[in-house]
Amino acid sequence: MFSIRKSNKVLPAHLTSYDVLKTIAIVLMVLDHIGIYFYPEESWFRVLGRLCVPMWFFLIGYARTRDISLRILAGAILILLGNMAAGETVFPLSILVTLMIGRYYIDSWMGAGRRGGEALAGLYCILFLLAFPTSILFEYGTLGFLFTVFGAMCRYRQDFPHVLEQGYKKQILFFAVASFAGYTIIQSMQMQSLSAGQFFFMVIGMGIVGYSLYKFRLAEYASFSAKAPQPIVKLLQFTGRNTLEIYVVHLLVFKAIVLNSDTDRFSFMEWEWASQGMINFLKIMTGA
Repeated sequence: MFSIRKSNKVLPAHLTSYDVLKTIAIVLMVLDHIGIYFYPEESWFRVLGRLCVPMWFFLIGYARTRDISLRILAGAILILLGNMAAGETVFPLSILVTLMIGRYYIDSWMGAGRRGGEALAGLYCILFLLAFPTSILFEYGTLGFLFTVFGAMCRYRQDFPHVLEQGYKKQILFFAVASFAGYTIIQSMQMQSLSAGQFFFMVIGMGIVGYSLYKFRLAEYASFSAKAPQPIVKLLQFTGRNTLEIYVVHLLVFKAIVLNSDTDRFSFMEWEWASQGMINFLKIMTGA
């Protein structure tokens, strides 16, 4: 059931697979935002950054918890205020809002995910077709929820291994391939300056990410934690266990920097409700 609560989770003492995956996602995400705010003409930052998005949505579906913490609500509000202060747009709302929606609805979607077959195909079509209109309201729209369903299906397969005897493995793989292919195509269309080499890199990168997520397991690395230099272990744990704070703080810092250094693109408190492209789309859809 949906609830808002303070987080009181006890974290493992050893390095975990969650720590490693989240650290990789954080690094890619920061590179993406460096490209957005400081090197908008350099597509390689965006190509690398796009690889982290499936990881965040996958983890929402893979996790068992469905609570919405006060921390993520506060983070979403701070990002919204930061966007307004930097003269950006209110909509789409940040990915934090999208992740909260995914966490709230994933159990309902997994009714189709567990049944597979036509129910799963129908869910895919609905989420994919609604991706563009919903991306006007929140980042990535329903496209991101494809990876949330994928994550929940992978967790279900691990918790109930007998479903593999019923062809569930093939259904997961098909859903994953279709989701990553659709996401890659849409992202490459939005980044029109991609070269052939960059597109090929994105395709290969998405394949690696997809396979890695399919094989992902919750694990503790006790041996590595004991043998590796402790500063490295602590750093990986810090980045893996403070992803929300890192996301919010680095974005607010980036926005503050460009407000002073790039006044052509960013102006204090001169925010808009939505980008001109989205406004034009709404006019077309409503016939205005």
